[in-house]
Amino acid sequence: MESEAQNDVLVSVRGLKKYFPGPRLGFWPWQGRAQIKAVDGVDFDIRRGETLGLVGESGCGKSTVARSILQLYPPTAGQVFFERRDLCQLKATELREIRPKAQIIFQDPYASLDPRRSIGYTIGEPLLITGMTGDRERRERVAELLQLVGLDPFYENRYPHELSGGQRQRIGIARALATEPILVVADEPISSLDVSIQAQVINLLRRLRDRLSLTYLFISHDLRVVRYVSDDVAVMYLGRIVEIAPTEALFENPLHPYTQALLSAVPKPRWETTGVQRIQLEGEVPSPINPPPGCYFAPRCRLAMSVCHEANPALEEISPGHRVACHRIE
Repeated sequence: MESEAQNDVLVSVRGLKKYFPGPRLGFWPWQGRAQIKAVDGVDFDIRRGETLGLVGESGCGKSTVARSILQLYPPTAGQVFFERRDLCQLKATELREIRPKAQIIFQDPYASLDPRRSIGYTIGEPLLITGMTGDRERRERVAELLQLVGLDPFYENRYPHELSGGQRQRIGIARALATEPILVVADEPISSLDVSIQAQVINLLRRLRDRLSLTYLFISHDLRVVRYVSDDVAVMYLGRIVEIAPTEALFENPLHPYTQALLSAVPKPRWETTGVQRIQLEGEVPSPINPPPGCYFAPRCRLAMSVCHEANPALEEISPGHRVACHRIE
């Protein structure tokens, strides 16, 4: 049974760290620079055909995790196994063979499309780069992809400025699917869209997952959307995962104080708020340049103990699939 579970895992991340150079520590060059710990030791698995939702407040490292997995940011340390191959150890030529299988949908459809290129060229460019098709086959594939995301094939002759935000994001989705990937990273794909369009894009992503047997890493700060699309949810705080669990288990029984505070802030219908008290977090998020010792959340945690300020809690399994990094949870 254990080997079957391992075979079912498409992406396995272990000890992933990504540090960026920060400000100088002094006037002289030999004094060096500080390090911005954007991602500071992250572990999780994504099973084939499922969606892992990655949530947390802005600046916690969600997008950096995504780009580090895809090797757009070379990780500082750690391992990223994709189909049992450690991407961090592959050469550039070997990575080029892997990239068609793992694609990304960017957050901003206005910034991620080249305004000087037609829609047909934009969608077909991944095929051109990888040399997967000839000119005729590429045009046919572009028309197929446009229909797949709910757009008419004649859009291939248009330019980004002629399209709405929702249409542009559909173009971004079509481009990501051009090389027939098995892993798609959706980096806050609806955050810049109108509310009326968000549901359409989310439902499109769900249909595509089922139709094409895709695996998603879905990044968002909207917990209601994450609950709707995800099989499992991981909660990040200041570069670390503090809790990860099956979706309903996490929403029905959040164990980490930070997760509890996040869920208490989700807007609810009036009839569901009776007797529910919102948890107000005090203080500011610590700097990733100089994070506090021990648990990074301890300075803002209402339940913090002395050990929380001294030792970093390990991400331990409390129940099947439910892991928490908290000294209070046994």
